Amino acid sequence: MAKLRIGPLPDDRPVKRTITFTAALDALIRDYAAAIAAQDGQSEAPPVEKLVPIIVERFITTDRAFRAPMHRAPPAVPHKPPPHSEQSPSSREREGDQPTLAGSE
Repeated sequence: MAKLRIGPLPDDRPVKRTITFTAALDALIRDYAAAIAAQDGQSEAPPVEKLVPIIVERFITTDRAFRAPMHRAPPAVPHKPPPHSEQSPSSREREGDQPTLAGSE
C-alpha cells in the first residue's frame, strides 16, 4: 500500500486529574466563570471542570518563556557547514597545527 500523507493520529484520550484549589482560588475561578456567562449572555456559568483545562491550555500555549528555543522542536534538516570550511581550533590542535591570526602569516 502506498504511504499516506497523514501519519499516525495523535493520542487525544482524556486524562483525568484530581487537583485541589484553595478556597480563594476556587472563588476566583467561579467568579471568572460567572463573568464569561455574563459576557456571552448565558444564564448559567460554565462548569469549573470545563473551564480549568481551557485556562491551563491557554496559559501554557501563550507563555513566551516556555516557547523559547529550548522548548522548540529541532529543525527538520540539520545545518551542514559549507564545503571547505576552516577546521575548528580543537581539530587543529589535535593535528599539531598552530592557529594563525589573519594578517600574521
